[in-house]
Order: sequence, then C-alpha cells, then structure tokens
Amino acid sequence: MGIRFYADSWLTASAGVGLLRALENTGYGWEKFVKGNSLELENEIFERLGDIYSDYILKDLGHAKFREILENRKKKFNLYNAVIYEKINDFFSNSPLTNPSGTKVVGNTFNALFEKEEDTEKLFIEGRKLIAEFIKEKFMEILNYPKSEKICYFCRERNAYKKKGKVKVLDATNFTPLAASLETVENFFWEGRSNMYLCPECEIFLYFSAFGFHRTPTGTYLFVYLPDLESTKRMNDILKVETNLRSFMNRTIFEASKILEGRKADWILRNIYIVEIEKVGDAQANVYTMSITLRLANAIKGNIESYPEVFKDLFEIFLDYIYSGRSLYEFIYKILSGFFYKQRYKKLKGRDAKLISRGMKFKDSLPNSLIYFIKFQEVLNMEDREKVNKQINWAYREGLALRDTYYKQMKDNKKASRKIEGISYRLLEAVRRRDTDVFQQNLIRAYLEAEKEIPYVFVEALKNGSFNRIAYAFLIGLNGKSKEDVE
Repeated sequence: MGIRFYADSWLTASAGVGLLRALENTGYGWEKFVKGNSLELENEIFERLGDIYSDYILKDLGHAKFREILENRKKKFNLYNAVIYEKINDFFSNSPLTNPSGTKVVGNTFNALFEKEEDTEKLFIEGRKLIAEFIKEKFMEILNYPKSEKICYFCRERNAYKKKGKVKVLDATNFTPLAASLETVENFFWEGRSNMYLCPECEIFLYFSAFGFHRTPTGTYLFVYLPDLESTKRMNDILKVETNLRSFMNRTIFEASKILEGRKADWILRNIYIVEIEKVGDAQANVYTMSITLRLANAIKGNIESYPEVFKDLFEIFLDYIYSGRSLYEFIYKILSGFFYKQRYKKLKGRDAKLISRGMKFKDSLPNSLIYFIKFQEVLNMEDREKVNKQINWAYREGLALRDTYYKQMKDNKKASRKIEGISYRLLEAVRRRDTDVFQQNLIRAYLEAEKEIPYVFVEALKNGSFNRIAYAFLIGLNGKSKEDVE
C-alpha cells in the first residue's frame, strides 16, 4: 500500500491538482494515481516528492530568466527568494520553504559562489541545484519529526507530528492564506481552536496547493473545485487562461455543462465551488467561495447547449445575469430598448451598453431566438416547463399572426410597419411599468383595429402571474419575421 491523500474539500483538492501537475511535469501519467476523490502514490514516488516539487517550481527558470535575475539583483541578493517567492510566498509566507532564517543559507552559499565563478552556465546549474537541495532537505526535516497520538485531520489515517513540543496543525504560521484567519476557514475549527492536525505526509501534500491555483493579472488566485479530482484537474487546466473572476466563472459553467454528461453532470454542477483568494497582507487574505444553486445547475444542464448562435457575443453577459441572480427579463428589455428606441441612445456606456447596442443592430425585425431567454428565466423560476413553453410559443405565434394581419390589410408595408411600431412602443412601456391593465387595453385596441377577435385565453394568461413571459413573447412575435413555428 502506498501513501494516500484525500481531495475532499477545495483546500485539499487544490493540493491534489498541484501535485498532479507536478507529477505530469516530471513525466508521470497522472490518471493512474487518481481514484475518485483520493490520490495514491507508491512509496518510491513519494520519496521523490522533493525532486518533483523542485522540478515543477524551477520549470520556468531558463538561462534567459536566470541572467535577467542576476542583472537586476540588488545589494542584499538571495537567489532562492528571487526564484521561489513569486511562486509560493503568497501561500506559505512563513513556512519552512520560505522562512528567511532558512533560505538565507541558500542565498549566502550562492553569493559566495558568484564571487568566484564567472561561467554563467555553471552558476545556472549550481543555483538550480542549491534550490532543489534546500527543498528536499526541508521535506526530509518534516518527515523526521516525532509523531503524536493525534490522528491527522486530512488523511484520517496517519499520526500528526510534534514540533517544539506541540502537535502540528494547519495554521497561519505556515499556510497563508489558506489558514490566515478563523473567518476564512471557520468550518474547519471547533470552539475557536484548530483541530486540523497534520501528519508529515499531508503537510508536504498541502505545499502543492499553490500549484493548483491560477493567478490573475490583478494578483488574486482562482481555483474551481468539483467533488471529483479528475474533473477538477481537467477543469482547472482549461481555466488557466482566464484572466479575471467573471470570465473564470462564466467559463466554469460553460465547460462543466459541455464536458460532463448524464447524472454525473447533474451531481457535479450542483457541487461546484469557485474559490478566489485575495491577499491583503503578509498574513492576511480574503477567501471567497461561490457555488452554483441547484436551480441554476438544472437550468444550465438542460438549456445551455441550445443557446442561440445569433447572440453568441452576449454569452458572457448572459452568464453574468444568471450567475448573479438578475432577471433575464431585464436582459431582454435592454435588447428591445435598443431595437425600438435607436435614436434615444447616442453615447452608450456601462454594463448594459452591449445589450442595447445589440438591439440597435436589428433593423426591421427581431429573431425568434430571443424567446430562448424567456424560457431560460422561467426554468430558473421553477415553473411548469411544458405549460410555460406552450404559453410562450402560443404568445409568440399570436404576435406573428397579428403582424401578418396588419401587413395584409394595409398593403402599404411602411404604413403597417409604423402601426406595429406604435403598438409595440405602448406595449413595451406597459411591460416596463408592469402595468397589466395598460398592456391589456393596448392589446385589445390593436386587435380591434386589425378587426380580429382577441383570444380569450390571452386575457386569462395575463392574469395568473404569466405577464412577463406572455408580454415579451408576444412583443417579439409582433416584431418577428414570419409565421414560423417555434420548437
């Protein structure tokens, strides 16, 4: 039996992803180590973790960067700090791997060599070797501490160790920001005292967590946790290119709904956690976790694949709306406002500018794919899907039918277009004010002018809480292209 680790929280999953990335970097096929939410290493591989860790942390240190570091060195130069701090110091600022009292030995040794050696190639080789040996030495020190009777909180198998007479726990001393304050990990504590006892193996495992997070240009760190280590690894690899929290969240939802199938997708979507770490000091950080609600997970799983291609440029805004809980009826209203009131908007600014601008690009008619957003919102509202779809499709077709009637009766297309435009203005204003009486009055007037009987079902539907879906679907149909059926 080898050394087993568990990735059953976002904290340990980030360490799991970091370890798998390091193994992958060394040439191992990481899939063979993963079993559900656990990770098991053979003893001989575990014994090489110092080399594996240093290989990963040094993988970006090429000759060019090494020369740049030497050229920009200051008076109190420490090669180890210059190379390592940017990689892990935000996570482990006072750990054995970064504590200045220990790292200065590496710095002094290299500086002494630098004074005597002029060959940059030899300095490069020896510098990397010094860093790697220091990391291996610190891992070995951790493994050699005496054991306590306490069982490790993380693996629940091995004994925690003692350091300076005290049982080792996960705390801010070594793990910042992962345990920077009680507030950030309050669920891990009991009565204000940490019960997160650490065995040597799990402490080394947790030092890989810095490799699991993705750093953004603004200096925050992002990680997405799924309760399945393989999916978590693959998802975070995909998301490494995202540059901010919003794009990270949007891509997370999209990729999860795209790559996962069946019941596993349902389960995973409901258990996704997005973690953002914001450093605010050497030993302080804000840790934010965000989850996807069951309602949103179901809506995404069942509807995201049919997102209309014509609105692909609005996809991130759409995701921002649904993730933040803003109504998609507001989303639709902004598009309709741009379509109906083109002359009103001269200088567009702010978050709604793109929606309004998108509506302005539709010249004479609205695409029927706009009703996708109505149906998605009603799924979020947990309404009866079959009933809602029938109502929406019916209201849309009624709008198309009334439009066709005006064009046939008036024969003058421009006159018919102006008539429909005037009706639409009044109906949209009633929708904005949520005034069902004014909406119905204008609806009745429109049908009378067209010499058509207003469907009784229409009036009833507007009385039973269906106002938004009926009103918007009818408006989109009234300004649609043809009398085509809707799926």
